Amino acid sequence: MCCLLFVFCVLFVCCVLFVFCVLFVCCVLFVCCVLFAFCVLFVCCVLFVCCVLFVCCLLFVCCVLFVFCVLFVFCVLFLCCVLFVCCVLFAFCVLFVCCVLFVCCVLFVCCVLFVCCVLFLCKCVLYYYHRVTTQLQLINTLYHII
Repeated sequence: MCCLLFVFCVLFVCCVLFVFCVLFVCCVLFVCCVLFAFCVLFVCCVLFVCCVLFVCCLLFVCCVLFVFCVLFVFCVLFLCCVLFVCCVLFAFCVLFVCCVLFVCCVLFVCCVLFVCCVLFLCKCVLYYYHRVTTQLQLINTLYHII
């Protein structure tokens, strides 16, 4: 009986450690996604600054073609803004997917733990029922012998 309880306690501790490992991996994935999102945002900002610097140099060198350069600047700025918005949306989508995966993993682990606990309780009840019925049969047999 004690060995059986010890085995179930060890199984329970292993399940808890597994849950914590899954949670740790999900947190690491979440942090990696956040870092990736910030890297994407940083690259977009650098691209935006590079485009602005390029436009300023172009305006300084090409004073005669001012109108064409202004149109080019607006096109470049528009494209940079569109790229920036796309990168931000992509980063939030990645974060959302990571959060959904994290919640699914936690729910799965909780369900597994719940099923293990229910099975353990059923086993304990069956063991107790078996012991009681065995003792009752022995007592009944003794009364019949006497």
